[in-house]
Amino acid sequence: MMRHFRFVAAVLAVLCTLSAPSGYTRKALASGTQEQSQRKEVKVWVNTHSGVYHCPGTRRYGATKEGKYMGECDAQKAGYRPAYGKACGSDCR
Repeated sequence: MMRHFRFVAAVLAVLCTLSAPSGYTRKALASGTQEQSQRKEVKVWVNTHSGVYHCPGTRRYGATKEGKYMGECDAQKAGYRPAYGKACGSDCR
């Protein structure tokens, strides 16, 4: 019984070593995941006449006469405000 346990433990150790790419550490993998989440930006429809932007899936998204698509963070930096005061969920800093 003990030999089987040692064998399984050795196999698991080898598999754990092979599962992570060489040169990567847990911290590096975690920071890569964090960078991806920081880059999340929703594409919004900006009504250039009213200065309001609309989120995907809403009634006015892409449906106003005057407007353009842009990232939510860029829209906020340009001075546009969210429709009904509700942001779309981009990770703007």
